[in-house]
Amino acid sequence: MIFPDQVVCKDKKTASRILAGEAIVLTPMSSRIYNLNETGSRIWAWLDDSPTVGELAARMQSEFKVDKEQAQADIIAFLEELVARGMVTLSESSRAE
Repeated sequence: MIFPDQVVCKDKKTASRILAGEAIVLTPMSSRIYNLNETGSRIWAWLDDSPTVGELAARMQSEFKVDKEQAQADIIAFLEELVARGMVTLSESSRAE
């Protein structure tokens, strides 16, 4: 289960590049290459800052002009796919509140 306060990090074993606005991600453990669409690529770029799930949802809400519930649902669904493919890791927030 994914929670808003979890920190999202790109898996250290993945390699990625943004080409023509789309992310291409290599997961060496499975030797798979994934092409992300424009929205997925935008979110992938946001992961450089190791945001929390809640921060990602807030950014999606702001940039894509969707309501809070939709942004959170979309981010969680996308992250579930990335976790299942070994592209990101989630950890408990260690940030001071």
